[in-house]
Amino acid sequence: MSETASERKTTANGGAEESINSKKEGLREYLRLVRQATNGPLSPDEVASLNTAVVDHGLGGYDILLGTVFTEVGPQCVVAQLTVGETHLQPWGLANGGVYCSLGETVGSVAGYIAAGAKPAVVGVNNNTDFYRSARAGDVIVSTGTPVHLGRSMQVWQIHHVRQSDGKTLARTNLRVAVLSES
Repeated sequence: MSETASERKTTANGGAEESINSKKEGLREYLRLVRQATNGPLSPDEVASLNTAVVDHGLGGYDILLGTVFTEVGPQCVVAQLTVGETHLQPWGLANGGVYCSLGETVGSVAGYIAAGAKPAVVGVNNNTDFYRSARAGDVIVSTGTPVHLGRSMQVWQIHHVRQSDGKTLARTNLRVAVLSES
């Protein structure tokens, strides 16, 4: 027995509605945890819940595509990591520089949002990344963001990207974010 066009539309709309509800649920959990991080570092279980909210509810977009995973989230420091895969590589077998830029943007933006009290939005306005060493497939990049300047309307974050296996610095990002007004 085949579905009618009306039945297919109802099923499709139901799926879309389910997806929207899932994103709303994930966003509520994400915001709850990020707001909690304004008061102190999240516990490992809370960080795991944050990662689940990002991945399972489709909030991470590009970060899901990259494979970014938060490992520490607090008011003065955010840490994320990424395992370099074949899709992250240039033709010469080295991690593409955009991987570091993207990690810097994610870590600095989440850190900036927390530092701003998790109320007004923050947006990256300048991302400057210097490259020192290469990472290859299988390497784990650990990116740690700490504040340089925390102003009312502008923040600067420095993100150090190191190779987990030997602790060597791979790159460094300076990220400037604008804190948008709440109005």
